[in-house]
Amino acid sequence: MVSLTALRFGAVFAEQGGPIDRLDTGEFPVLGRPFWLANAFLREALVVGKVAPAVFGLADGSGLAATPVAASRLAIAEALERWAYLAVFDGPRAATFGFHEDCSSNGMAASAGLFGRQAQMLARAEAIKHHTLVSWWDGRLPAEPIPSPFPGVEVVRLHHEAGPGEVVLLFRRTRTGYAYGHAYGAALGAALRQAALELARSEQVLAAYRVMGALVAPANFFERRVLHFAGEEGAEAFSRRLLAKPFKPSLPFRTLFDGEIPGPWARWATVWRCCPLMPTAEYLDPDSDFFFW
Repeated sequence: MVSLTALRFGAVFAEQGGPIDRLDTGEFPVLGRPFWLANAFLREALVVGKVAPAVFGLADGSGLAATPVAASRLAIAEALERWAYLAVFDGPRAATFGFHEDCSSNGMAASAGLFGRQAQMLARAEAIKHHTLVSWWDGRLPAEPIPSPFPGVEVVRLHHEAGPGEVVLLFRRTRTGYAYGHAYGAALGAALRQAALELARSEQVLAAYRVMGALVAPANFFERRVLHFAGEEGAEAFSRRLLAKPFKPSLPFRTLFDGEIPGPWARWATVWRCCPLMPTAEYLDPDSDFFFW
């Protein structure tokens, strides 16, 4: 059976008139297990004005999966999501999709799945993950240490009130600093597996930055936060927050926008945004050491 993803991505590369300039893949171990990492790059004309990241790397989309095909599809989908974000977040339609409330790409996802259902589910998962993390750091939700299935990795379950599903936060100290990974999953096992991938990716980008000798300044405040929490001072602040109990009332998960972002990218994938009303705007304050990037 030919998958819909294969059909929709069939002409996604630049030589076929598509938006993807190139795709790189390579083996990438995750906690001792073999995985594949793919990085997708948009055509230069689609990313005019984009500031080159110093920590996160130059790819417009990345995918980490058990096979190179699955990783490549994830990377392409994320690059298409990035294209939509860059085209819309500060344009005349920005308010329609919630970008006046949250100018980040929070709650966005892209998928080649039929009728946009998969993109909608992925976007909601992303929104719940970030709403929970921000609520926890803002002192509104509790965190519970739970047994870790991964040697040398600590795990915290973040309680939330956004319906079914689990949000977990993984962290450990590496030779290049402290790394973190958090994820939402319909069940605890799924959340743990996804968070492990996020942790491995976090470790990789941090190590790559250290190899450069930290000579390049962070491109934005999100990257600055990555480096802050990778260091001792940030890790201490993180540890203190883990030990603290909630001291503010929790706020319900309520969406400001939940729908498709139409545009030329729709030829290859549905781009969806689920934009929740966040409990605080501090996570977007460039001067705040908020645990969000």
